[in-house]
Amino acid sequence: MKLLYPLLAAAVMPAAADLLSDLTAAGVPADSVYMLDTMLVVEMSGSLSEGDSLLKHYGGVFYTYVDSMIAGWDVMGIAVRLEEATLVFPRSDMLRMLDWISESAGDEAIADWVLNHTRVVREQQEVQDP
Repeated sequence: MKLLYPLLAAAVMPAAADLLSDLTAAGVPADSVYMLDTMLVVEMSGSLSEGDSLLKHYGGVFYTYVDSMIAGWDVMGIAVRLEEATLVFPRSDMLRMLDWISESAGDEAIADWVLNHTRVVREQQEVQDP
């Protein structure tokens, strides 16, 4: 069992590095990517005050991760860490969204659903997946 954890970490690290590369290639100002038990965490520069730019970058993180799930990654939540807060889309909402998407919802409806289910967690609060 002790050998299993380093092997899992070795398998996840290249995947996270590839995702970081994909995000930066897509124009997302990501500084690092790592995985927790049920959450993909992307640390990026930016602020809640950036409005549309932040939404564009958050959408880039979301759709890049969905592509990774289609390629076989486990379903996880997403946490985008900014300087003053973290945007959290929990795994439970990701699973519900995937069921909902199968009903052929359009891109605009999906984006609206994701934004309505994203929580803003201030630095003092703990990021959790309910």
